[in-house]
Amino acid sequence: MKLVFIGFGEAAFNFSMELRSVSKLEIGAFDSSAGAGDAGVAIRERAKKANVTLLDSLDEVCQKARFIVCLTNAGSALTIAEKIIPRLHEGQIYTDMNSAAPAIKKQIDLIPRRPGVLFCDAAVMGTVPGNALSVPILLAGKGAQSFRNAFISEGMNLTDIEAEAGAASAIKMLKSIVMKGIPQLFLEAFIAAEQYGSLDTLVSSLSDSLDGKNVEQLARTFTARTLIHAKRRCAEMTDVISTLDALSVDASMSTATRNRLETLSQTDWASVLGPNGADMDYRSAITLLSNIARNNHE
Repeated sequence: MKLVFIGFGEAAFNFSMELRSVSKLEIGAFDSSAGAGDAGVAIRERAKKANVTLLDSLDEVCQKARFIVCLTNAGSALTIAEKIIPRLHEGQIYTDMNSAAPAIKKQIDLIPRRPGVLFCDAAVMGTVPGNALSVPILLAGKGAQSFRNAFISEGMNLTDIEAEAGAASAIKMLKSIVMKGIPQLFLEAFIAAEQYGSLDTLVSSLSDSLDGKNVEQLARTFTARTLIHAKRRCAEMTDVISTLDALSVDASMSTATRNRLETLSQTDWASVLGPNGADMDYRSAITLLSNIARNNHE
């Protein structure tokens, strides 16, 4: 059996449905809830619809699968891996596709195993329902290349980032800082704008500043200039917080921004970055920041 899912929830079901529609791939699944109550009925119905063979035990999974993909939840990822990986034999690939922290993926990679048993850290970078095989998945670890080679021809959207296990999941986590943080900034600003009756004007002004710029362009615009102008911007954010407080609007995001700018303002970045510092490439500025942070912790 080429592919077996551990956990047969929504994601595994959607992957299976589309894989079966484009190939004759033999797919199995093991779910500890398959035999119990309403959840078991739903799992068995999904398996029948997707033409997936339900396996009865983890022992059967280890005996029959070439590729094992764990899609349960982050909380159980390590425990399940500890049960399965030591039982595997040369040529079998264990892939954890849960939204687990990079540290968990690294711990999984350290589980003792037989020679030739490989681990792949997989990070699903979008929503599986509605996208299925087209959802981008980043791969890392020694099993990444084997997993990519086996399933990219089946239509999966896979990228081997050629890094150690944990790196793919780290990208997913770090992307969340931005993608989960931006909506909170919007909410904080928009609620205040609504009280002034100027929500549409604010959105239009933001569009003037942001529209048509890709992430790399924004990074070039923001990074070095944020460092150089940290003191002035810190003062501006203090006024922003006062404005939000007067409106009884939660200023958590603005307060965090002010505090970060206050810390940055304690360094004379204009001198550190040099006369053309405002135009410094964001990669160089981030490298500089990282080196300073590492030195401060030593």
